[in-house]
Amino acid sequence: MKIVASGLTPATVSRDIEAYVAARQAELLPSGEASKDGRRFSWCGEILDFLTEGLAERFAANGITFTDAFPGPLRLMDEDQQPNGQHVRRFWTIALHHGCPVARICTYFFHRHDQVSLPQLPRVVAYAPTSPAQEEQE
Repeated sequence: MKIVASGLTPATVSRDIEAYVAARQAELLPSGEASKDGRRFSWCGEILDFLTEGLAERFAANGITFTDAFPGPLRLMDEDQQPNGQHVRRFWTIALHHGCPVARICTYFFHRHDQVSLPQLPRVVAYAPTSPAQEEQE
C-alpha cells in the first residue's frame, strides 16, 4: 500500500487508512479470532489493535502523524448499541502532515460483546480539520 503524500485531502487520508486496515485484515484467519501467524485474540479490542498495528509508523514515513495514538482506547468518544446487538464505538484523532492539520478522523469500530471476531471492518471517515464533523451524513 502506498500512502498518497501529495495532494492530501481528508478523503485520501481516510482511504489510505482504510486500505491499511483492510490489508491487515487479510492477515486474519477466516474465523477472525486469530492471525495467520498464530496470534490469538481473546476480545474484539485486540483485533482492532492488530488491524491498526504499525499504522502510525507507516504514515510517519510520509510525514503524517496523529495527535493521539491511533485508534487507541483512551480517545473513545462514545458507543451506541444497535438493536441487533452490534455496538459502534467512535474514535477521534487529527491527522497532521509535517505538523499541519489535514483531517479530523473518526474511526467507526463495529463489534459485539458476545463474540471475539468483528462483524465488519472498521470504517474511517475524515473531515476537514477545522469544520465540525457531521456524523449524520455518514
